[in-house]
Amino acid sequence: MVTAVFVTGFLIGVFSMRAFSWNAPDEANVNSRYTVESVEISGAEEEKLSKSLREELRSYVGKPFSPEKFGKLSSRVRQELKARLVSPKLVKGSSPENVRVVLDVLGQHVVLDTKSSRFAWHSKLGWTGDMVFSLHEGRRQLLTAGIFSDADTLVERSAGLKAGYRFSMLGDRVRPGISLSTSHAQYDSRTLSAAGTNDLYRSVDSFQPTVVLVPFRGDDGHELTLESGVRLQRFVLESPGPNRNVASHALVNTLRYQRVRGDVSTGRNVVKLSYGLANGTNALSSDYRFRRQEARGELVYQRGASTLSFDLLAGGLDGRSPIRDRFTAGTTRVLRGWSKFELAPLGADRLMATSTEYGHALKKKFELAAFLDSGALWNRGSVATVRNSVGAGLRSRDGFYLYVAFPLREGRMEASVVTGATF
Repeated sequence: MVTAVFVTGFLIGVFSMRAFSWNAPDEANVNSRYTVESVEISGAEEEKLSKSLREELRSYVGKPFSPEKFGKLSSRVRQELKARLVSPKLVKGSSPENVRVVLDVLGQHVVLDTKSSRFAWHSKLGWTGDMVFSLHEGRRQLLTAGIFSDADTLVERSAGLKAGYRFSMLGDRVRPGISLSTSHAQYDSRTLSAAGTNDLYRSVDSFQPTVVLVPFRGDDGHELTLESGVRLQRFVLESPGPNRNVASHALVNTLRYQRVRGDVSTGRNVVKLSYGLANGTNALSSDYRFRRQEARGELVYQRGASTLSFDLLAGGLDGRSPIRDRFTAGTTRVLRGWSKFELAPLGADRLMATSTEYGHALKKKFELAAFLDSGALWNRGSVATVRNSVGAGLRSRDGFYLYVAFPLREGRMEASVVTGATF
């Protein structure tokens, strides 16, 4: 008797769940007889959805309501907006046969990830590690914290801690934030030999409040942003003496633009441009007076299994600045195959570099790739020497790469291994 009651209750529960499920077959749901008059998003901005998903929402207008399809559609909206829940609701339309479908977005996930982390290794420079933990609420980045040891980006190896906080307001059009770091420096013997008095420092503390403004935002990543703020740095010099603490305070501004067009099947174009300007000025009581400009451009064309990319980097530095503001090449990203200590052990104040790379997709998201790098690193008043390198290897579209790179020079062919990943 008890068993019969249990089985009966179980079957009633199963059929009840199916009756009230959004994934029930369309013919079993009485709501499928209604025609969709409109599809609306409540609790979030529709423009934050991708263009393809917005077009799919509009494609359901004028068609019979499908609980199963709208259940799947709600899951896609939840994933793109990183919401905790997207609840589909039916609202009476302008006529008895029509309904308005409202996708009610409830809250957002708080996610902890390491997507900004990076590892790299250069056979002539050693390893670089940057472990960053980010706490997000939807598209709103709340907090970052990390530990790093970077032998790739600057003249020296810089190791230490960093943290940041940023929030969005006015529909993600304004993003105030701060970042701070503290690090110690280690130098290669070639840098130590080339350095002059007060060139090198033992440690640096940095504090940088900024605000990002978004004057324009279009479809699928089409966006223009301006980031402005102040960078306050305190250096402890290596040289002995009572005045070992110096300040490098600068106004910093970066203009960024990106645009994405098309899809992979017919041809996808990605354009990313940026221009950065840093001014070390007496108005901020800086011990260094300088003007640093840097321009970057990236063009990527992807169609089917093939990807072609072109990168441009140009920089100029005038005045007296800390060596960490000087430009480097011969790293895992610029003039691959060369060594930055061979090109300029103290960095330089002029840089022009390009990179052209072609990749062809294999199975499981990997690509065979080949590249040609070209560029020059020099100081103002001296003659620029153009250097080239070629290489080939394996990469993936989620950030892994492994290349064998060859600097093109007379007399000998010496290979370098460059590898890394973002995760």
